[in-house]
Amino acid sequence: MSADAPAHAVVPEGLARLVLREGLTSLRATVHDGGDLLRVHPEAGPDLPVLRVEDTQDAAAEALRRFGSDSPPALVCAVGDAIAVLARHGGTYRPVDLTLLPEKADVFDRVRGVFETDALRDKSVAVLGIGSGGSFILRELARCGVGRFLLVDHDRIEVGNVCRHESGLADVGRLKVHAGRSMVLDRNPAAKVETSPLQIGDDTFAAFSDLMNRFAPDVVVCATDNRASRMLVNRYGLMAGVPSFYAGVFRRAYGGQVLRVISDLTPCYQCFIHALPDMAADREISSTEDASAIAYSDREVAVEPGLSSDIVPIALQVAKLAMLELLDGTPTTLDSLYDDLVAPLYLWINRREPDSDYARWQPMATGVEELSIMRWYGIGVPRNPECAACGTKSLEGVLPEDAVPLQPGAHVEPKPSG
Repeated sequence: MSADAPAHAVVPEGLARLVLREGLTSLRATVHDGGDLLRVHPEAGPDLPVLRVEDTQDAAAEALRRFGSDSPPALVCAVGDAIAVLARHGGTYRPVDLTLLPEKADVFDRVRGVFETDALRDKSVAVLGIGSGGSFILRELARCGVGRFLLVDHDRIEVGNVCRHESGLADVGRLKVHAGRSMVLDRNPAAKVETSPLQIGDDTFAAFSDLMNRFAPDVVVCATDNRASRMLVNRYGLMAGVPSFYAGVFRRAYGGQVLRVISDLTPCYQCFIHALPDMAADREISSTEDASAIAYSDREVAVEPGLSSDIVPIALQVAKLAMLELLDGTPTTLDSLYDDLVAPLYLWINRREPDSDYARWQPMATGVEELSIMRWYGIGVPRNPECAACGTKSLEGVLPEDAVPLQPGAHVEPKPSG
């Protein structure tokens, strides 16, 4: 504990009842911001003495009687069912301002009116890949009130991740799934978070499928950074009939795409590769492992990660689409988005990158007539009837040469001619 008297304290609701029930005489506390903030924890510890008195006015005299000249810089005063934190100023103690932390913190109070956050309390999301993009997606879904998460990633936080990741230097060395779990619980303490360090590959597909079947997600977010794992996630999603979202970032994060896959309705990830192979192959190389996976014997592949600010738009779009899928059938003020976000594929370009298909796009400037950067574009990619993953399934009346954007849950009729 700092010797300086704190100016503010954060105290859990019900602490007085806990002190009485457990007979606690001292509590664990941590000091933050150079002694300005005192955070009191609901457990025994040596940091903060507890006095039970009839009135806070009695606390100073009681503290001096008990501790004499060694009286602590702060103490907890329990008065009946009420609690106060007193800080020493000279020879007396004065109450400090308190923030009460509810036993079940209602951290979502300010988003009510957009939708009832309890609507997502029983919803579950599997986030596969907790890298730069996956961590931002996870953060937003936690903030929306999603109640259950499964996090899958075999990697650990490295120093080089910090400039683009939701985790900081304090998390370096931790498995990304464990850092992600801490991040979720810091935003939604009531959430249930399962973690797995499984690396998704051909040899682990059976274990991965068992893990997913046990968790039974309502939605899958695939933010892994290689095509092989995405193909396996695609296979699982089609077999299980789980809506899946694939976030992709182009080299140096000059743009990216988001693919939504709904079994029997939209093109799958393999259809996307078949329809737009160049877009599917244009991906960020953000680690030595990524570079080694596609390196040729006669030349090295450069590790060229993009900026966090260029990754975030793609991550936010995934979070929004996943949230709409989870809220489907629940009336909210977001309902108009079901008419807007109907495409299976979305494209975002951060800048007109040289040597890309978007280098010749017009500057955004002030017009809206031309294709330009910093805007989302919905693309009606058709399902591929020859697709090895989903080609044996019905096309629901959508002809490959005449594809229309699809809305999750909608019955699709053929687009009228003429």
